[in-house]
Amino acid sequence: MEQTDTNSNINEGEEIISCVTINKWFGHVHVLKDVSLNVKKGEVLVILSPSGAGKSTFIRTINGLEEIQKGHITIDGISLSHDVKDIDLIRKETGMVFQQFNLFPHMTILKNITLAPIWVRKKPKAEAEKLALELLERVGIPEQADKYPGQVIRGTTTTCCHCPSTRDATRNHAI
Repeated sequence: MEQTDTNSNINEGEEIISCVTINKWFGHVHVLKDVSLNVKKGEVLVILSPSGAGKSTFIRTINGLEEIQKGHITIDGISLSHDVKDIDLIRKETGMVFQQFNLFPHMTILKNITLAPIWVRKKPKAEAEKLALELLERVGIPEQADKYPGQVIRGTTTTCCHCPSTRDATRNHAI
């Protein structure tokens, strides 16, 4: 999928995520041991390992949802630190796709997809809705826009949860 990015100073192929010797402990349990990863703009990768190996914990550290005890993370040139402004900048430009896919049950599919672009990116409602409808068309379910999550099959809600992360809801980082 082709994506354009008018805000970023990082060109295609340049490093956009850098994690250097990340270490994380939960009490005495050392869950992340010297984990390093570099991702270039335009790259797509999968983190695959057995259950309990620390994949979700590692991904949460990238968005500042889990604090690391040792190592360094840089996203789009912003160093992840204890500075709330830096964390907010990173979170504003980074989308998360969680293992459990839940939409707000009291909102239509369209409203669920437009929530982040409107509230986080401050997009006008009409622009966010236009983008959401394009994304639903792209994944082959435009007729689901005005339905509520309880009115569609589980696979449809999963597909809808991926829509905001696919383009323009963030600066094209989806983790």
